[in-house]
Amino acid sequence: MQEFLPLGLLARAELYRGRGDLERARRDIDAALTIAARGGMGLHMADCHLASARLHLARGAQDEARRSLATARAMIERMGYHRRDGEVAELERML
Repeated sequence: MQEFLPLGLLARAELYRGRGDLERARRDIDAALTIAARGGMGLHMADCHLASARLHLARGAQDEARRSLATARAMIERMGYHRRDGEVAELERML
């Protein structure tokens, strides 16, 4: 797999999720999270956890979605990454 920036992988994961290809979406989210973690990219890691929550919802796995959302919410609060507050609120409504 070519090396992509985390946001590119997350964008492609959203495309796959929208098409119903949940396995490819999961692989891209996992790859993005690995790159973000290695590079100490906290904001991207929070984005990965939000994407993971959406993927878990698409799979019908609400418990996993709640865990991913809780991780993302904690990171967002700790880093002051309030640009994602709307996404957090939307996922909370969905759950």
